[in-house]
Amino acid sequence: MTADFSNSVILPENLPLIESAEFNPIDQKYLKILYINILIRTVAYGGLLTGLFFIIIPDIPGFIPWIAAGLFLAIIVYSLIITRLSFSRRGYLIRERDIAYRRGLISFRLTSIPFNRIQHVELIQTVIAKQMGLAKIKVYTAGSSADDLVIPGLPLDVAGQIREFLTGKISPDEKD
Repeated sequence: MTADFSNSVILPENLPLIESAEFNPIDQKYLKILYINILIRTVAYGGLLTGLFFIIIPDIPGFIPWIAAGLFLAIIVYSLIITRLSFSRRGYLIRERDIAYRRGLISFRLTSIPFNRIQHVELIQTVIAKQMGLAKIKVYTAGSSADDLVIPGLPLDVAGQIREFLTGKISPDEKD
């Protein structure tokens, strides 16, 4: 009994393009969470800058704090603009054999994980996300102690459905 073996060449131009697939958008409420995170970082870094200029270095010339404040404000405005522009690029895709998440404007990132590599799946809600009815899914693969794919900004019911679907794709002997 001989098995038919085939190992045909697949040319790059014949490969399916994941970018052409229709990605599901992230919930618009997640943009508010991103803005809140920027606000929290702004307050923390602003406090550090204030402490640096007025407590640690009290003899600093008067124009330097104004320059630092201007640069700090420019960085905040830049962060807000980039966050808004890149938000529409975020999306997730569930296909027959894998799950993918894309994000980024300046630094684009597309992560795709085949279902047969998934070890376990977590559904997580932070305090702010819980108030907005959102959650994130974390997908872990074999051979890694860190999360390999995170899809934030999902409505809680959708996140639950995705978690159940992915958990069902894990082979029975790998489930907890």
